[in-house]
Order: sequence, then C-alpha cells, then structure tokens
Amino acid sequence: MKRSILALIALPEITLEALKSTYDVLYAPEVSKQAAFLKQANLSQVQAVVTNGTRGLSATEMELLPALEMVSAFGVGYENVDIESAHQRGIRASFCPGANDDTVADHALGMMLCLARGFHHIDPLLKSGRWADIRDERPTLNLSRLGLMGLGRIGSKIATRAQAFGMKIFYHTPKPKDVDWQYCSSVVELAQSCDYLVLACPGGKATFHAANAEVMLSLGPKGYLINIARGTVVDTEALIQALDLGLIAGAALDVYEGEPKIDPRLLACKNTLLTPHMSGRSPAAYQIQTHVLMNNLNLQFSGQAPLYLI
Repeated sequence: MKRSILALIALPEITLEALKSTYDVLYAPEVSKQAAFLKQANLSQVQAVVTNGTRGLSATEMELLPALEMVSAFGVGYENVDIESAHQRGIRASFCPGANDDTVADHALGMMLCLARGFHHIDPLLKSGRWADIRDERPTLNLSRLGLMGLGRIGSKIATRAQAFGMKIFYHTPKPKDVDWQYCSSVVELAQSCDYLVLACPGGKATFHAANAEVMLSLGPKGYLINIARGTVVDTEALIQALDLGLIAGAALDVYEGEPKIDPRLLACKNTLLTPHMSGRSPAAYQIQTHVLMNNLNLQFSGQAPLYLI
C-alpha cells in the first residue's frame, strides 16, 4: 500500500509525476477550494505534507492529520509553517535552501534592467507603431547604487551580479558581514544610500512592513523598489501612496500581500513592473527541489533523518 502525501501547492509536472510514481497523492493546489477539500478528503493516512512558505501549514491543519510525520516546504521559504506546533507533535519539518538562488538573482537583475531601460513601457509603444513617441533617455545600471535588504545566498548573488554591471553595493542585515560592500545600520539609511532598493530578506514577523512609508520617502523620487522576498515585507498602502504621489520612481514586484490576489490599485499603476511570484521558477531549480523533496521523503519513511531540517 502506497503512503499518502498531501500537496497544498501547485507543483511542476516533473515533481507531481515523481510523487505519483511512488505515493498516493492528494493534490489540492487551489487555495480557494482547499477548505472544502480538507473537509471531504480522507486525511487519516496522510504522512507528509508538501507546502511552501506562502501557503504554510497551521497548527489547526496539523490536527486534521493524525498520521502526519513530516512537512516539506518546496523551496527556501517556510515562514507560514507553524514550526513550533510541528515540533511539539513530533513532526519533522524541512525546506530546500539554495535550489533557486541563481534563478531569483537573475530575475532581480532582469527587473532592475527593465526598470532602468524602460523595456516594459517601450515594448508596447513600439508594437503599436509609436516609434516617434519613444524619446526617453534611460539610465543604465552602471555607476548606480544598489541597496540590498538581506545578504544571504540570494542577496549575495544579486550583489555579485550587480557588481559586474559596475554598481556600488550597500546592504542592511541585523549585523554587519565580512564583505567588501558598505553596511547600513537601518533600512532607512539603506534607502537613502541607493537608487535601487532590492528586498532579498526572509519573510515573517521580523521583517513585516519593513519597507514602510519612511523607507519610501528616504528612497526618493528617483529611486526604485524591487521585491523578490515576500509580500509582507512591503507596506502595500505606503507603496501605493508613494507610487501615486511620485515619492518613488517606480517599483518591480514579484510577491504581494495576500497573493495570489493583488491590490487592483497596483495593477492600475503605470510605474510598476509586476510578475506572478515566479522569480524562483526555472527547470534547473525545479529539478533540484524535486530531487531534495523525493530524497527527504525516502529518508523519512526509511527511518532516517531528512536533510535541511528546520
């Protein structure tokens, strides 16, 4: 008899096929339908849950799963998994650090380039035959200043890429790191020091609304905000006001508060570049994440300790 796995997020085809080849998979990727699904499904035999940092897994949901042994976060984030409750119940929790670092870093650089050169504005103008209307003299990343909130694996890779473009690097973390880049003691100081403020930090309570109205004002009317971290790091109301009033030049967002729903006022802003939480998606990243997930499930069910336990 196959072991039962509950997947609460949309998974790439290679991952779903790998899971189904070995396990009995209960697949409920649509958040709006999950409450009804969890009420109707037979959850008594579920031994592992696949989720991510955005979806998470609550203590209440764990109570619905009496046979649960393991919660696996498919990716680097796990901020909405109730780790304390999992530990109290003897449930192991794991994640997948490093799998999509390069993909996210590339996405962040792509967003910065697009904002700098105005690709997202120029492309539709040219396609509509308005060549003569494209007169903007756009800046380059060269000699610009990059501010990074967070300097972990992803932040460091963004910095290395930006340095190759000739950018000057500033960063903020709880404590200074042994790097050549310039440390800022607060997010406000970081915003004052840069042209492009990239959020590359973990989500959760410690960073909730860290990019607030004061930060927007400090970034200034020529500064851009780029968020490839978590939607909760940005105060959405403050961002919308800053965009509407021209307090900042623009923003590029891959993550949002309350996603997949996006505040319609953000959708209406002309000075934004928006992508659907896809910065970590790539064939290479998915292959690594699938390998780690399948290996960890195998280790768990063979009585061994999975890798990357939280």
